[in-house]
Amino acid sequence: MAEETQTQEEVETTENTTQAPTTYTQAQLDSEADKRAAKALETAKAKWEAEQAKALEDAKSEGARLAKMSADEKAQELEKQRQAALDKREAELNQRELSASTKSLLVDKGLPGELADSLVALGDADKIKAAVETLGKSIQETVNKQVETKLQTDPPKNGASALDGADDPFKKIMAQYKK
Repeated sequence: MAEETQTQEEVETTENTTQAPTTYTQAQLDSEADKRAAKALETAKAKWEAEQAKALEDAKSEGARLAKMSADEKAQELEKQRQAALDKREAELNQRELSASTKSLLVDKGLPGELADSLVALGDADKIKAAVETLGKSIQETVNKQVETKLQTDPPKNGASALDGADDPFKKIMAQYKK
């Protein structure tokens, strides 16, 4: 019995607290916004400092590794890094060039240029050109079929025409005017 009374009191207390709307002053809202902004800045600053510390540690370890190497090994390592950077730049340049040529090919064929990004994923200019040709033919055939379907009319019925006959509606109208 005591438990039921306690549960009922909790329900009544919960109902009372949910019914009363809480109002805040502008100063309280500003204070809460400032707290949240400060917390977000603190989090971002901590993350940035961690990234900087990691980058510094990586640079130190790379420097220590290079310091332990002989002059020939250092030269080979630096050449390898330079070659890797050049290869990366060349790959990016080829990707941009392939994207531009694909867009121009699509525009020349009358296809939307937005398809270029998905076609560049094929990676080979010959494959892209073949895909564009196939895509252009497919779209053209589909459009032609749709146009033919829309332009189709019912064929004329085989039978005598009502014109120039006894039941010609124009003759009936003309007959009324002749009277």
